[in-house]
Amino acid sequence: MAEEQRVYLDDIYANEQCQGSVFRAVVMMAQEARFVNKQATQGYITLTKKPTTIAMYKFKEGKLSISEKKAGEQSDNEAVAVAAEPEMTSENVAQVSAAADDAFGA
Repeated sequence: MAEEQRVYLDDIYANEQCQGSVFRAVVMMAQEARFVNKQATQGYITLTKKPTTIAMYKFKEGKLSISEKKAGEQSDNEAVAVAAEPEMTSENVAQVSAAADDAFGA
């Protein structure tokens, strides 16, 4: 059973998606584990194994891929975050500081 829960270097080197890079393999599995955990916490799925174990199984089965952003590209989420972020002015800074003082009782 413990053998099934391990990803060996041979598994990584054989995976076309991570191109033999241990770093890419770890990133792929970590992103999948986060996704699985998020789905579970939102109630969409019921976990029978740990998210990391599920991610490792998917990696070993060749079901994970990684998408790369080219320089200068933004994902839709980043574009929305940038658009929604207000410009910080001295007035905004003062309001945020006052709100932080109130929150922490300073």
